[in-house]
Amino acid sequence: MSKFYEVKKRDGAARLGKLSLSDAAQTPWMLLVEREEELLEVIGVEDTKFGDLASEATWNVPRGALLLPEVHPLFTDVNPLFVDFFVLAFATNMLRSPRDFVRRIIDARTAIPSDVALWVPAIATAENAAILFYMGVDIIDDTNAVIKGYQGIYQMEDGESKLTELEDLPCNCTVCASSNIDELRGLDRQERALLLARHNTLLLEKEVKKARECVRTGNLREYVEMKVRSSTFLTAVLRLLDFHESEYFELRTPVARNQSMKANTMESLKRIEVKRFANRVLERYEPPARPILLILPCSARKPYSRSNSHTKFIDAIAGYRGHVHEIILTSPLGVVPRELEVCYPAAFYDIPVTGYWDAEEREWVSSCLRAYLTKNQKIYEVVVAHLSGAYKEICSSVADDLGIEIMFTCEDDEGATSTVALNRLKERIARLCADRKRLSGFEQKSSILKSMADFQFGIGAGNELIARKKGERLKITGKFPFHKLSSNKEVLARIVPQYGILTVTLKGARRIPNLVSSYNVEIGDFVPKGSILAPGVVNANSQIRVNDEVVFCGKKAFGVGRAKMSGWEMVESRKGVAVQVREVEEV
Repeated sequence: MSKFYEVKKRDGAARLGKLSLSDAAQTPWMLLVEREEELLEVIGVEDTKFGDLASEATWNVPRGALLLPEVHPLFTDVNPLFVDFFVLAFATNMLRSPRDFVRRIIDARTAIPSDVALWVPAIATAENAAILFYMGVDIIDDTNAVIKGYQGIYQMEDGESKLTELEDLPCNCTVCASSNIDELRGLDRQERALLLARHNTLLLEKEVKKARECVRTGNLREYVEMKVRSSTFLTAVLRLLDFHESEYFELRTPVARNQSMKANTMESLKRIEVKRFANRVLERYEPPARPILLILPCSARKPYSRSNSHTKFIDAIAGYRGHVHEIILTSPLGVVPRELEVCYPAAFYDIPVTGYWDAEEREWVSSCLRAYLTKNQKIYEVVVAHLSGAYKEICSSVADDLGIEIMFTCEDDEGATSTVALNRLKERIARLCADRKRLSGFEQKSSILKSMADFQFGIGAGNELIARKKGERLKITGKFPFHKLSSNKEVLARIVPQYGILTVTLKGARRIPNLVSSYNVEIGDFVPKGSILAPGVVNANSQIRVNDEVVFCGKKAFGVGRAKMSGWEMVESRKGVAVQVREVEEV
């Protein structure tokens, strides 16, 4: 447990935090060991003051403890210790293999309390700093940078080289800008070593600032995917994290963000946001009871409905949309039901568009479509696919695998937005829906709110939200996607497109037992006057993630807000904002 360290913002396992020294330090933080180590007190298990670490009474400066491997004879349980950070012992041994690198850091971060910092000493470089922070490391130092400088090694953002092998200085730091390579080589050994160490430290400091900004804006993952390309070791680390540590990152990954998710590499297919969305489409989504399934291609603009291509698709079936259920086929998300196109990350991702689909990409999207049709094909009387190119190939392959018939409305040489293809789509849908009654505007809009509620809170939540009670007048107002559900002129819920989520009012929350039971934060005997801090949380549901819509309740208060920590972290932590309160009332 921490007294001098507080996490302010999270981006997956990476955190922006404040470590209160003589001057506050912000994590991710680079410790200049020779200058700043006196600001911290590090106590080994053999130290006579070790017992003090289990006592808050003697705790008046930021303190840390050495985190030893379990096989070490002095290993001890870290949970009872009152410290602000842990130092991972024998960290340089992790560089022997990517598996050791992954295992040691993930095990360390999992073993220690969530509200303390993790310091991994003596291994940080400008090349690996971003992935260290991505994994949950909070503090690094310049030890490696200094040692390499004294060894005549010139470090770069994508590796390192001996000074003797360089023809120029590929950097513009104060060291490199004030001298050329010949002048640097001509210095005596001690002076040259000091300047190389200074360059390496400045480069690492620059990388820490970059990573810190990425955490602040929520796009550290994209930066890591770019950085690891320079190293086979680090590329292996990221792949091991994606394949074997999904649970670790899922616990720490927000359910929504307010910025774009760039899927530029094959590793993007393994992101938690992608896996979570695909799983929830299968587990937390029920298609509306409509007889015709229409499969459409994605678009660059999001939400899809606002794109030029989807405007044309919608116009083609305009008179019959109430009888057609639309899903969008896309990489990397797989299948996006029209009702969920506003949700994160469906309305927030961007991909490079080339018309070429990688084999792994095809397999992932095919598996998503196959799973969706396997679960839901009995709902539909007819499946229509308005697809061309790779989309059509994927759909045809899945249809063959499942032995189902799909009606295609694009010929092999036609684009989906061509006039001929759009007219064919219009004619086919008109013929299939000729004798069917149109649905009301409320029924079509309510299917969006229902699906989003299910997607966020679990199957059944949507029906509970829009179920009309005796004497009640439900109304949905606002132009898409700014829909707002009201009951007798009192707002129940609204879509917040900036985050791709559905928010509820107090009255709306009370209509959804699944929300109250599954996304509940139990607080102490008080009425919140602002945000709820972690010490005020008594218990919290384990499935709560950052930016989830939550209900909080206690003996004196009931309210709704947005989670700023995962549920398990609210319970573990003693500092930081747990819930951003939106509405509260005394009980």
